[in-house]
Amino acid sequence: MPDKLKRLLIGSGLGVLSALFIWGATSAKWSFLKGVVDNYEFSSYDSRFQARTSNFQEESIDTVLIIDIDQQSINELGNYFRWYHDRHGKLIDYLSTGGARAILFDILFDPEPDPYRDTAFVNTTHRAGNVYHAIALSQADTLNFQYPMTAPPEGLHLHTVSPGEDLEDVARIYFGDPAAADFLRSINTDLLPADGKAREGQAIRIPTLLDAASKTLPLPADIAAHFPSGERFDITLIDLLNASRGIGSANFPQDPDGIIRRSPTAVYFSSAGQVYPSLTMAAIMDILDVPAGRLDYDFKRRRLRMTNRAGQVVRDIPIDPEGRLWVNYYGMHRTFRYIPYAWAAPEMLPAEYFKDKIILVGSTLAGLMDLRNSPMQEAFPGVEIHANVIMSILMNEFVRPVSKVNMLLIVVILGLVLGAILVWFKALTSLLITAVFVGGWMLFTYVRFLGGLEVFEMVRPIISFGGTFLSVNLYQFLVLEKDKRFLRKTFSTYVSPELIEQMVESKLEPQLGGESGVRTAYFTDIQSFSGFSEILTAKQLVALLNEYLTSMTDILLNEGGTLDKFEGDAIVGIFGAPMPMEDHALRALRTALAMQEAQAELRQKWASEGDKWPQLVHNMRMRIGVHSGEFVTGNMGTITRMNYTMMGDVVNTAARLEASAKHYGIYIQCTTESLNLAGSELFEWREIDKVRVMGKSEAVETVEIMAHKGQLDGSLLEMR
Repeated sequence: MPDKLKRLLIGSGLGVLSALFIWGATSAKWSFLKGVVDNYEFSSYDSRFQARTSNFQEESIDTVLIIDIDQQSINELGNYFRWYHDRHGKLIDYLSTGGARAILFDILFDPEPDPYRDTAFVNTTHRAGNVYHAIALSQADTLNFQYPMTAPPEGLHLHTVSPGEDLEDVARIYFGDPAAADFLRSINTDLLPADGKAREGQAIRIPTLLDAASKTLPLPADIAAHFPSGERFDITLIDLLNASRGIGSANFPQDPDGIIRRSPTAVYFSSAGQVYPSLTMAAIMDILDVPAGRLDYDFKRRRLRMTNRAGQVVRDIPIDPEGRLWVNYYGMHRTFRYIPYAWAAPEMLPAEYFKDKIILVGSTLAGLMDLRNSPMQEAFPGVEIHANVIMSILMNEFVRPVSKVNMLLIVVILGLVLGAILVWFKALTSLLITAVFVGGWMLFTYVRFLGGLEVFEMVRPIISFGGTFLSVNLYQFLVLEKDKRFLRKTFSTYVSPELIEQMVESKLEPQLGGESGVRTAYFTDIQSFSGFSEILTAKQLVALLNEYLTSMTDILLNEGGTLDKFEGDAIVGIFGAPMPMEDHALRALRTALAMQEAQAELRQKWASEGDKWPQLVHNMRMRIGVHSGEFVTGNMGTITRMNYTMMGDVVNTAARLEASAKHYGIYIQCTTESLNLAGSELFEWREIDKVRVMGKSEAVETVEIMAHKGQLDGSLLEMR
C-alpha cells in the first residue's frame, strides 16, 4: 500500500474511532459524562434561542391573548384567594359574547365552600361550549398517606328539586334505586330542613364521576407508557371538568437544570390506565378538527401525526421519547398580548375585541406560583409557555431536533474528514484547522436554528473534533515523529531540518554501510590558518572559528548540503546525499559563492571592531574545491557509534582542488564536470588547468568560479 494512502487511511480511521468513542462515552446512560455534556448541550440550545429572540417585539402576537391575573387586577378586585368562582363564570360569558375561539384556564379549581357559586361557574362553562380546564396528576406518597388512585375522585353536583319531587325520586334518577335516598340525606344534612324532606326548589348534593370516556385519549398501554405519568388525580371539582369542552394537564416537567424546554402532548394516569391530553393539545385538537382517535404517535420516528375528520394529516409534530414537543419560544416575556383581568369587562373593552381569539387565563404573579425558567430568561410565566405551544402548532412551526442516529452519522463523517486532513500537518497547524472546524460547526448550528428551527447538537461534535485532534497528534508523536526524532538524533548536526523532513517522507533510515551515486563533494579551508594560531590566544582562536564556522555552515545547510565534518578550520560537505537531488552541483557552486560573500562581510565586521583583531584576521580568505561524480556515502563506524561521511576518488579530487587553488591564486576551483552539471551559462568562470590526479590516467579540467552570470566586477572581466 502506498505510504500516502496508508497515512490517509490511518488519519481517517482515527477520526472515526475518536468520534465513536466520544459519542458512546458521553451518551451512555451509565456514563457520568452524559449529564455533564447534556448540560452544556442545553446551554448551547438556550444560547441559540436567545439569539433568535433577541429582537422580539413586545406584545406583537395577538392571535393568542393572555388574560392576566396581575397586580393591577388584584389591587382593583381584591385578594385573588377570596375571588368566588362565579367571577370566572362572568368572564366566560363576556368572552363568549365577543366570539372568542377558545378559552383555556391555566388555573386549578377546587370546590367552593358555597356550592351555588360553583354551580354558576359550571353552568357558564357548559353553556359556552369552548372552555378548557386544567387538571393535575401527581405521584403517590404513601409516607404521607397519599395512595395511588384507580380512578378520578368523585365530585358533587347540585340538583334542584322539581315540583312534586322527593329524595326517593332523585335517588331513582341518579342511582336507579329509591333506597339511595337515605345516602342523599346523610350528605345533605346542612342543606335539608329538620325533617329531612326535600322541598321544591331545594338544592341537594349528588355525587358525580368524571366522564372519562369523553375526556381521555384512546391510546394503547404501550404508547401510554411513554408519557409523563402520575398516580393521583388532584382535582375534585368534577362537575366543572364534565362541563368543559375539554380538559388537559397544565404541567411542564422541567429538564435537569430546571428549565422548561419541552411540553407534554399527553399524560398518563397510570394507576387508572387513562391518557389525558395536555391543556393546549385538548384545545388544538378541536381547533384543527382532530378527533381523539386520530392522534398517531410514532416513537421510532419520534413524530406525532394529527389527522382531521376529513382524513387529512394537518400536523406532523416532532416529539421526544416521552411524547413531548420542543417549545418554540417566539420571544421573551410579553411577546403575546396581555390583558389585565380587571380590564376584561364590557366597560373596559368591547367583547368583540376577543372575536376569533384563543384566550388563556392565568397569572404572572410570583405569589400564585406559576413562574418557570425558560431558555431566554428566568421567571417566565407558565401561561405564556402555553401560548407559545399553541402558536407553534397553529403556525405549524416546530423545533426540529436532528435524530441521534443522524447526529452520530454526521459526527463520524466529520471525524473522518478532520482526521484525513490533520494527519498531514504538525500540531500547531492541526490546532488551527481544528479551531476552524469548531467555529464552522458552531456557526452552522446557529444558522440552521435561526433559519429553520433545526437543532443540531453542538457539544458532542466539538468534543469529537478535540478527540480527533488529540488522537491524530498522538499517532504522529508516537509513530511519525519517532522516525523524525531518530533521524534528527542521527543527522541533525550535519543535515538541515528541511532535509530531515524529506528523509522522513522517503523513509530513509541511517544504517551501517554506504551506497554509491553521482553527487558533489565540497571542501573549504582558510588560507594560511597556521598563522592565526601563532598570533591569537586560544580563547580568541575559538571565538573566531566559532563565528566563521557558524556563518559558513548555515549557508551550506540552507542550500540543502550535508555537513560531513569539521577538520580544524576546514569544512567538508556533501551535496546529493543522504537525500538525492538533481541539482546537487548547482547548489554546491551557489554555496561557494555565498560563502565568499559572507566571508567578505565578516572581514568588514572584524575590521570595524578595531584593535580587537589583528590585521591578519581582517584579511582572512578561504579556498574552496568542488568536484562531482560517483562516490560512496553512508554511515561508517560501529553499531553504537557511526558517522555519515563520503569516500572515493571524486572526494579526493575535490580535496586536492581546494589545496591546489593557492598555486593559481584563486579561491573557488571546480571541475568542468561540476560546472556542466550546474549549468555553465549560470556563472561567470574561466579555465584554469588540466590536472592529472593520482591513480587516474586522464587529466581533469578545472575552472575558477568567479560570480553568478552578469554579476562579475568590471576589474575582473579582463581575467576571463
